[in-house]
Amino acid sequence: MIYPWLHRTFGQLISRYDAGTLHHGILFMGAKSLGKTELCESLAASLLCQTKPRSDAGACGNCKSCLLLSAGSHPDLNIVIPEKTQIGIDQVRSAIAKLNQTAQLSGNKVLVIPNIELMSESASNSLLKTLEEPTANTYLLLTSNEAQKLLPTVLSRCEKITIAAPSYQESASWLKTQDLEIPSQEAMLANANSPLRYLASLSDDSQFNFSDFEKALGHLKSGQESPSRLAEVWKAEASNMSNWLAQYFLNEYKTKQDEKLFNSYQSCLETVKLLSHPGINKSLLLFDLLTQAQAVQKQI
Repeated sequence: MIYPWLHRTFGQLISRYDAGTLHHGILFMGAKSLGKTELCESLAASLLCQTKPRSDAGACGNCKSCLLLSAGSHPDLNIVIPEKTQIGIDQVRSAIAKLNQTAQLSGNKVLVIPNIELMSESASNSLLKTLEEPTANTYLLLTSNEAQKLLPTVLSRCEKITIAAPSYQESASWLKTQDLEIPSQEAMLANANSPLRYLASLSDDSQFNFSDFEKALGHLKSGQESPSRLAEVWKAEASNMSNWLAQYFLNEYKTKQDEKLFNSYQSCLETVKLLSHPGINKSLLLFDLLTQAQAVQKQI
């Protein structure tokens, strides 16, 4: 699927491929839930499609290659899925070994690796040689939510394309096509302006939603609620709270340019990481963030 906010990028890539100027190693960078992996998959389908000339619409969907792709059995496409929380060297070596073989359909060979920041250092080094000296008709399509974690040598050998969040208008238009009520701008900001992230929050089984979060902030400001009580009540929703607080602090920082707000934003990001650790005291972490949020609210 090519999301509307990615149409222009996709069209440019296809045009470059048709002109013979597409780089063999492309790294799509940007925040989570912007459609980077879907963009890679759509581009891969077009690179493997046997119908020419290609167009901005993508793969034809009817040729032998497209039919194999739909069946999940294309011999010249390999997608690396992380094992738990890491992409190991064996996975990368296996994928590279397939790339080094002759294309079975006599066309291109494509390797897709989402979230390459999850690669171990040895896996990253294993990928380097292929990035430096790819075999003929070979394309590596990579994504990263945290490009700052990548080895400089990997970064330097890829063409880097930053995927930005769509505008509020673009998000609202797309969400409307999904038969959804258009969210407020505040709700979109809380979801990092990502309609996919907003959509995921609606399908969350949790009873806690962004409206509850907004009310909680209001109650902190008025003194109807305390950070300690909210931290205890919402500890099961610590991850959502931390992500929304991160966006809240970031938005306030952009408006006020107060370094304390940026520090609070960074604290939220660190909390999100800590929450994945078993046995962590969620209410204590949340209490600290809510105390900072209360201080900001009282200044507004």
